[in-house]
Amino acid sequence: MNVQELLAAAKVKASEAKAMLAGDAPDMTKANALLAEAKGYREKAEAIKSAEGILEYAAGVVRPELPGGGDQAAAADGQAALKAANVLRFGAVDEPTDLVMREVYGGDYRQIALDQIKSFTRYMRSGAVDRALTRQVWGIEDVKSMLKDGLGVSEIKATMIEGQDTLGGYAVPPQMAAEILGRLPGLTVVRGGGATIVQTASNAIEWLKLTGGGSQYRTAMRGLWGSEVASPTEDDWTFGLETINVNTYTYKASMSQSLIEDAQNIVSIFNRLVTDTLAIDEDAAFLVGDGAGKPRGILPSSANGHSITEVHSGHASLLTVEGIKKLRRGVASQYRNAGRCSWIGNSATATAMEVFKDGVGRFYFEYLDAGETFMRSAWRESESMPDIAGSAFPLLFGDLSGYFIVERLGLSVVRFQDSATGINKVEFHVRRRIGGNLLEPWKLAVQEVAA
Repeated sequence: MNVQELLAAAKVKASEAKAMLAGDAPDMTKANALLAEAKGYREKAEAIKSAEGILEYAAGVVRPELPGGGDQAAAADGQAALKAANVLRFGAVDEPTDLVMREVYGGDYRQIALDQIKSFTRYMRSGAVDRALTRQVWGIEDVKSMLKDGLGVSEIKATMIEGQDTLGGYAVPPQMAAEILGRLPGLTVVRGGGATIVQTASNAIEWLKLTGGGSQYRTAMRGLWGSEVASPTEDDWTFGLETINVNTYTYKASMSQSLIEDAQNIVSIFNRLVTDTLAIDEDAAFLVGDGAGKPRGILPSSANGHSITEVHSGHASLLTVEGIKKLRRGVASQYRNAGRCSWIGNSATATAMEVFKDGVGRFYFEYLDAGETFMRSAWRESESMPDIAGSAFPLLFGDLSGYFIVERLGLSVVRFQDSATGINKVEFHVRRRIGGNLLEPWKLAVQEVAA
């Protein structure tokens, strides 16, 4: 919520409290609670206004030159304000991280990132492009992650892309990209449920896929018990290379010209619009994608050919309590950790399960809310899951770490405004590189509606 929305909310709460107190039998407890909410909204609004004031001051600070070496107090104030502004923008940064970031960027990374944000905002409003948007740079958390994965500073620098042709558009600044992509786990069921994330700078990865096992051992590999001098035996195991392509994903966000010109929070509006759509499209691909220019989904189909365990519901057209309990046992015990496993269905499936009754009319399950525990594991909802119908797969259970998401860091965007977009209309085409495939199908089981 911005300042205006917070103040409006405070006014509403205060009015409700006033109306309650004016009644014949006022509820003092509720009235005090409403007044406390109003106060909280006002305090948040003041905090935001103060932070914005610091940012504006830091962006426009001028240190006056006075005889005798200048105004030292004003210079100190300016430095303090600039430091506070950087903390608000980028968070507190320790000295080792600061040194690495300066080496990666080849200069003051905070200024480079800030210039890119300003350039992107100008590009959104007018379409004007400068060189700052032709380089895909990484944020602090991205660099830390690469360092932990063993990359050196020179290798990280090499992954920064220069040139519009390679990007397929203009780079979204790292802080903005981090805000968009950072919200995805909370809005998605596959990524948010613990899928394995692999970040790459190539167009595909190859993963070693072992086979030849059973329900207990998923491969034919075995260890050897014996003395220190015993030679290990060579077991009869097989393996292959599974390729996961990094697909291209594009999304078109349309806005009116007047909104782009007049809205002060145009960047945050853009971020929310893109994030929600990314989350929905991503989950649809990871759950039911056919692999044709997109990720291969988890659910069984002729397109993906996954050997995921299918457990019948026990009825030709409905789910049953017995079938759901059997589904949980469709995952072998060593992979059925309650804290790691999830249930996934759509809201219609959840409704059908909520109204299950026993022989005397009592409900089996009180409710199913996303994020809450159902039969000891988290319940997650996605409208991309199929509805309940004969031969459909409306319910999924298991450890989602068996699904692998491969992605390239960063986002790019292209702005369009011409006769094709229409009068007073601007289009932003967002581009992302991402792929996915189920490499460990034994960690999941699916309910098939069948007798």
